[in-house]
Formats: sequence, C-alpha cells, structure tokens
Amino acid sequence: MGQGRARARGRVLRRGSVVRWRALPPSLDANGRRFVGQLRLLKDRSGLSLVSLQTKTPFSGSSWERYLNGKVLPPETAVEAIARIAGEDAAPLLELRDAAERTWNTAPDPGSTAGSDTAHDAPEAEAPRIRVVALSVAAGGLLLSAVVSVLLVMDAQHPKAGGGQGAAAKVGKYTCAYTRRADLLFAGNSAAMSHRVMLNSTGPDVAEVQCLLLRHKLSPGDIDGYFGPRTETQVKRLQRQDHAPTDGVVGEQTWALLRHVE
Repeated sequence: MGQGRARARGRVLRRGSVVRWRALPPSLDANGRRFVGQLRLLKDRSGLSLVSLQTKTPFSGSSWERYLNGKVLPPETAVEAIARIAGEDAAPLLELRDAAERTWNTAPDPGSTAGSDTAHDAPEAEAPRIRVVALSVAAGGLLLSAVVSVLLVMDAQHPKAGGGQGAAAKVGKYTCAYTRRADLLFAGNSAAMSHRVMLNSTGPDVAEVQCLLLRHKLSPGDIDGYFGPRTETQVKRLQRQDHAPTDGVVGEQTWALLRHVE
C-alpha cells in the first residue's frame, strides 16, 4: 500500500521527520507572520501533537490549530504556556505578540465557524437546528449593537467631568488633564488608588488607567473608559517592566506604579 494521505487535526502534514505547515492566510501581515512562525517553531521544538498540547494547557486542540495557522491571535496565557513547555523565555515571544496584535488582520477562515470547535462535526440532521440558533444569535447581536449605540449617543450628549465612584459606568470619550499632588500624578478622571479595575470594566477609573498608561509611553488605544484586551495587554507590560505580578488587573500595587511617573 502507498503512504496515503495523513491528515492531522492541526492541518500539519508529516513526511518522515519533516513537518510541512499549512500556508498562512494571505491577509496576515509581517508582524503576524513573524509571531506565528516563532509559535510554530516552539511547537516543533516541543515535539508535541495538538492533542498533547490540549492535555498540557487549558486550550483545546482546535484552538491550537487556529493559533498555529494564523487564524486567531492567541491570548498571552497560551503564549506563556507553549514557551514554558518548550523551555523558552516567554518575554521575547510576548513582545512579538504585542507587535502582531497592533496590526493583526486576518480574513475569516471559510472552512470554520468562529467560536465553535464542533461545527464541522455536527451531523447533517442537526444542520437546520444549527441554522436557527445562528439566526437567533445574529438577531440578538443586532439588538445588543443597537442598545450600545443608543448608550453611546446618550453619553456623548451628557458628558461627565471627573470620576465619582457612584456615577453610572458608561463607555465614551474621556480626556486626560494631568495634575500632580505631591509625587502622584492624576489625569482628571478618577482619584482611585486601590479600586480594582480589570478586563471588561468600564467608566472613569478605566479612563484614568488609560491616561496614566500613556504617560508611561504605553499604548492602551482610545481613552474611552473601556478596559478591553488592548488596555489589559499594556497593563501587563507595565507590570512586567516593574516586576509586579503580571495579572492584568489594576489593584493597589498597580495604581501606585501608574501614578508614580517620572
């Protein structure tokens, strides 16, 4: 019998000891290609299959398939996990990931359904039910988008100065008006020193964090009062620079780092 065609779930073809990776999406830019290339190198160096990666990390084999083929930007925890498995320092790879994140732009994979690892395996009889669920989710998404748009318009019409803790938290546009009190820096949105803010938090405390990150020459994106993945990435970078716990959460220790700006 001939060798046949062996298909791995990660879409990696093996011929003897040589590994042939699937071509990266054409829309992936140079930063993304450098990052994914290093990610693949660590995977090869580890000698692990996608199934083995699934057992050794919190991420599924199908998630690793998407990360290693440039379809989805992996979270920092996944990058740290594969570096640890390969016995490498995660910091250089995290720097490559940060650069890739700023310009990440891949076309959706036509052969996969976003957010579902089991869509390809669904039996044909369940296809109508899956379509109904997809339409329901899409309708819900449109409704949510409309509600968010109305809130943004209302926030623009009634801007709030400063950042009282009791104020309703909304996402909008904030400004940075820096002042010093003793050796501490304030940006005019909040005077918080210990209030915890983290991924998906909103409001003036988040805007204050974003303004202070700018003064540390970091790039949280728009000063919009939304603690998204980009703001979390820059908080983690500040924490790494100052040898603080790299959890992406702004608590008392990270507030102190933010407010002490040279």
